[in-house]
Amino acid sequence: MHFGFRPCVCNPASPNEKGTDEESVGYVRRATFGERSTFASLGEATEWLKMRLVEINTHPVYRRSNVPVEGLDQERDLMHPLPTLEYENYELRRATISRYSLVKYEGNYYSIPDTYRPRYITLKILVDQIEFLDGNAVIASHHRITGKQKYSLDITHYIKTFHRKPGALANSKVLTQADKLIQELFNCYYRDDPKKFLPILDLMRETSPGSFSSALAILSKQNIHPTSTASVSSFIRRMFRRLSLLLQRRF
Repeated sequence: MHFGFRPCVCNPASPNEKGTDEESVGYVRRATFGERSTFASLGEATEWLKMRLVEINTHPVYRRSNVPVEGLDQERDLMHPLPTLEYENYELRRATISRYSLVKYEGNYYSIPDTYRPRYITLKILVDQIEFLDGNAVIASHHRITGKQKYSLDITHYIKTFHRKPGALANSKVLTQADKLIQELFNCYYRDDPKKFLPILDLMRETSPGSFSSALAILSKQNIHPTSTASVSSFIRRMFRRLSLLLQRRF
């Protein structure tokens, strides 16, 4: 409708009424995944599809003088501008939050911050990601899980709980899903006194678990490690001071 076409709707379950579309989909499927059909992840499959589409659209087409990409370039000047509203392919759902700050979707569980009070939340479900919305604000985001009875947990979502019950850290399921460097840091220096690990959790919330793990990885390569006698606060200051110096040298 945006580009001035009049919709012509076919009957349900009647693919023969739009044979050209079905044949085009079948051609792309055979040309793309006939050669390779197994991938380690959805991202890898998507990159493979992009590469094959580039090849398809740069090859000659029967009874056409230009290859598809050249024909599209000629037609663009005659088209209306693209819509200003970005299109996203997603589904919205409402879900209940459990007492453990978990939301269940398709048999799997996702964590949200334990400071979130309402009992219900909106899920914005994309192909490979789920965003958890409070109005228009995204309060949590997870990669979408495949399978059943699996968990996607963010350790920063349970900081309030761990401040009340630091002893629960050692055997918590959420710690097992944290980055290996974060697990090693806790197990080496803070397992016997988990209260001292709480400022590190606060720091991860201020930055992110990913950036914190990246900092640990860089410092590990430089043989910079916390000692069992060093205080948490001094370790944090030293870590990021050294990281800042390393980044200055690199750039």
